[in-house]
Amino acid sequence: MTQQSDSAILQQYKTLEARFDRAAQMYDATYGPPQPTGQGSPLLGWLRERHLAVLRDLFPAGAALLDIGSGTGEEALALAGEGYSVLGIDISPAMVRQAQTKAAVYGMQRRVSFRALPAGRLALLDERGPFGGAYASQGTLNTEPDLPRFAEGLHNLLVNGAPFVAMVMSRHCAFEILRNLRRRKPDETLKRSDDWQETWAGSGGVTAPVRFYTPRTFAQPFKPYFKVESVRAFPLWLPPVYLHDLYRQDAARFQRWEAWDRRMCGWPGFRAWGDHFLMVLRHTGQPESQTAEAQPGDVVPTAEKVENH
Repeated sequence: MTQQSDSAILQQYKTLEARFDRAAQMYDATYGPPQPTGQGSPLLGWLRERHLAVLRDLFPAGAALLDIGSGTGEEALALAGEGYSVLGIDISPAMVRQAQTKAAVYGMQRRVSFRALPAGRLALLDERGPFGGAYASQGTLNTEPDLPRFAEGLHNLLVNGAPFVAMVMSRHCAFEILRNLRRRKPDETLKRSDDWQETWAGSGGVTAPVRFYTPRTFAQPFKPYFKVESVRAFPLWLPPVYLHDLYRQDAARFQRWEAWDRRMCGWPGFRAWGDHFLMVLRHTGQPESQTAEAQPGDVVPTAEKVENH
């Protein structure tokens, strides 16, 4: 994988902004929380709740948080309602306007705010933190063309020891492969390349430039500033998010599979084989060159923690 030129990065930002802007108006109707009217996505609703549970366990109560790729603000608003102070950024101004409107309707402007900004341009934020934690959900960083600059920008905004939680679209998806083999339609398996391709971008039904990662390749740009704490498949035995209609059609069956999903998602050999993987990184506070010698109590990623698939 090679780093794109500055002009290519700028062009990709423009492409992402335009495509997510077009999806913003109808996003919640299709991918928002499930409603009695049939709007929204039960699978995405389940994933959001599970993701929020992870965030609540990791972030100190009342902490200032940074939401990377906040979309229409569902997770940021949920955390703000629980006492956190949240700043959400998204590359799409139209998504940001949707989120700001929700914050105003719910009377939550004092606890949550939103800015239109690419993830790789965190250095341009007026709000300099420091933040007690950060998260990026639904494959936001699979569309980010400047991951090293994002890692550096995040490093400059977080307090020492702060957790960063990344939900990343994986190079391999066991559910997808097994389903299409069973249907004798292996060609319908989504191509998940480690180079840029036009395909589904996260959960939003948007086709955009995307790069898929293994846990090891995703962690690489963060090494100077973060240590990997844990990795799990997210989910493992439930449909990929682009097949959310499949979950809707047989939700009861897939809900029975949740116990196996929770039990196996962190097993070695399985955690890199979900539609996404969920990686928890811990901010070390300084570049790797200054921390070459591990100190007592350091959390050091091993081959068991970062799968090489």
